[in-house]
Amino acid sequence: MKRQRHIISRIELAKQAVLASGKEILTMNPEEGVHSKEGNTNFVTAGDKASEKVIIGNIKKYYPNDQILSEETESDLTELLKVGHLWVIDPIDGTFNYLNHLNYSAISVGYVETGVLKTAAVYDPFRKDLFTAEKNKGAFVNGNKIRVSTKSDFSSATVAADSYFKPEITRNNLRTLLKLDPVPWILMKGSVVMAVCEVACGRIDLYFQTGVKPWDNAAAMLILSEAGGIVRNLKGEKTNFLSNTIVAGNKILVSKFIRMIK
Repeated sequence: MKRQRHIISRIELAKQAVLASGKEILTMNPEEGVHSKEGNTNFVTAGDKASEKVIIGNIKKYYPNDQILSEETESDLTELLKVGHLWVIDPIDGTFNYLNHLNYSAISVGYVETGVLKTAAVYDPFRKDLFTAEKNKGAFVNGNKIRVSTKSDFSSATVAADSYFKPEITRNNLRTLLKLDPVPWILMKGSVVMAVCEVACGRIDLYFQTGVKPWDNAAAMLILSEAGGIVRNLKGEKTNFLSNTIVAGNKILVSKFIRMIK
């Protein structure tokens, strides 16, 4: 079956945009142009702005009429599921890590048609890992097909979560994780996008987080689902990229997680 031309061109555009953005931010000083958005751990840097400019420039060059939602731009979220051609981008997910030279951040570009995730590209410029996915076409890292882990018990699982710029959310997340029995090996990575992509390729077994945003979810959620994983909220319900709470992993661990924390 012949694939739709506009989807092919958009996946190539997504790849091109994240690779160009990654090259750009590696030339910059992460500590340049820093200012705080909220709290003492939520920052925007000159790198975020430069990355956003590269991505938007690429999109507008080829699809000037498409709508764009970015972490660094304002938009009304209520109507996003109705938009016919929508790009959801995160210029640098893991800005705190980037600012502190921790080398665990990602550039994320997702493409959505009327609420349906169609295309995704996520780039880790530090390890040179390019994660990609198209709906019903599978997920890949650097061209190699990926799958979620097959672990079924928390005694041998690695679970990731994150701190949040609002301390009360971090405290609640930690309390939730301590309800797991047995308590698994827990990582706090500092990038929703990277952690979910690492679940998609089996490096991490499950990821849990609250307070997430559409630009955290869009690309990574498609990559995970195309790698055989699922994403649910804390009630066990299916989610879309607007969900602010995610439990991501294989079906068995996600189901066990939701059951244990109730």
